[in-house]
Amino acid sequence: MSYEHGIENLEDDVLTVAVQRWDNGYMLWQRGLTKEVRSDDGVYFEYDDQTNGGYNNVKECTVTTDGIHVVLANNELAHFYFNKGFDKFAELKSGLEKIYQGNEHVLEFCI
Repeated sequence: MSYEHGIENLEDDVLTVAVQRWDNGYMLWQRGLTKEVRSDDGVYFEYDDQTNGGYNNVKECTVTTDGIHVVLANNELAHFYFNKGFDKFAELKSGLEKIYQGNEHVLEFCI
C-alpha cells in the first residue's frame, strides 16, 4: 500500500512538509522562503494540534525507517510512527533538508 498524501507542498513562497497517521495524528513543518512571507521567523513546527506548535522549537529531529523522533527546545519529546506502507522517505528527506537549510545540525536521517 502506498502512502497517499504528498509530503512537500510549496504555495505562495511558504514551504510545508507534513506527514499524517491513520488516527489523524500528524507532524508539520513550515518555512517562509521570502521576507514577504516572514522568512526571518524561522521554522514553524507543530504536531497533533496547533497548541503543540511554535517557531524554532525543534532542537533535534531524527528520521528512521519506523518514524520521526523530535526533541523540542523545552526537552519535551514528540514521536510519530509511519503507517504501514509508507514509501515517501526520499520526499520527506528532501523536504526537511529544505526546511532546515542553514540549520542542518538539527536533522539526522537513519533510513
